[in-house]
Amino acid sequence: MKKTANLLTPQRPPTHKVSISQVNQSQHPNLILEMNSYRAETIKRELKQLRVLLLVPSGISNKLLNVRLFKDQLRHLVKEVLAIKFQHNLEQYLAQYQPDLILALGSETMFPEENIPALKASNVPKAVWMADATCLTRTERNLALLFDYIFTQNIVNLIYYQGLQGKYSSYLPYATDTELYYPRRVENCYHSDVLILGHFQMNSVLHTLAYSELLHGLKVITVGSGWEPIRNFLDIKHDKDMSNYYNGARIVINCTGSVQQIMEVSACGVFQLVEDHPHLQGSRIAEEDLIRFQNFKELTESFKYYISHSEERRISASRALKNVKYNHSYLQQGKLLLNKIFTEP
Repeated sequence: MKKTANLLTPQRPPTHKVSISQVNQSQHPNLILEMNSYRAETIKRELKQLRVLLLVPSGISNKLLNVRLFKDQLRHLVKEVLAIKFQHNLEQYLAQYQPDLILALGSETMFPEENIPALKASNVPKAVWMADATCLTRTERNLALLFDYIFTQNIVNLIYYQGLQGKYSSYLPYATDTELYYPRRVENCYHSDVLILGHFQMNSVLHTLAYSELLHGLKVITVGSGWEPIRNFLDIKHDKDMSNYYNGARIVINCTGSVQQIMEVSACGVFQLVEDHPHLQGSRIAEEDLIRFQNFKELTESFKYYISHSEERRISASRALKNVKYNHSYLQQGKLLLNKIFTEP
């Protein structure tokens, strides 16, 4: 019998209407979770009239979204986008460009001291789209204090952000970098029957899986800590080749609890079984397409079914790929971000 995906997330609480008529909320529900009721002074603006000043850190980080792709998609939504580095003379650009929104990207680099006065003095909305998918660092805590609107990658971090007085915080994952994660053929060295994503821990589903006979006779590749001495699994490090390993897998067992990694696998058009995780609460990423499990029994049932039903795997993976491509693109996520700032009461 075909396994069906069950809902992971409660319904989104009521919120303000957006001011842009072309946004169809019924087609793109629950991609962003609002956690505190504070909102900076209500602003009603047409997106196509906006001038956005995009502030980008100078360093390259794999935690940051694809800035070029985001900037290109943002230009479809607003009148004009100007991207500058954190260290550029902010006061000068604010005077010359006169933006309607200051949007900073990333969180690993703190604002230069010399630009903080100009940022604080500006009376336009100031937002930061944090790259805080893991733990919340001191730099991220300090950076958040400079902005009116804080968009986070990690729903757990909202506990801190919503405690900041006079701030509006919201959960909004980055879109997947489709220049890196997309369906393609890969060399045999990347092929596997099963690709396991997640850390090996005692008394976990992965611990039980590793010592069961479920994967007997299959080529298994693992990504995560603690796997080195386990059976004959091939353990690799998470690096730039992950897209190749995703594309080379028949089935991915995803126990990371990472929305970003779920979307990366889906963007490659690969079938995955996803372990329910507290970090996924509040996210409706492809909830009608992902096949989830809560324990080893559910994993075993789903795995046995799908490993022998290739067409069912293909259908599920294709739906997830379509959902990520169209409902979680840079265009859609950028639209959601802007609508959270420029809204009707």
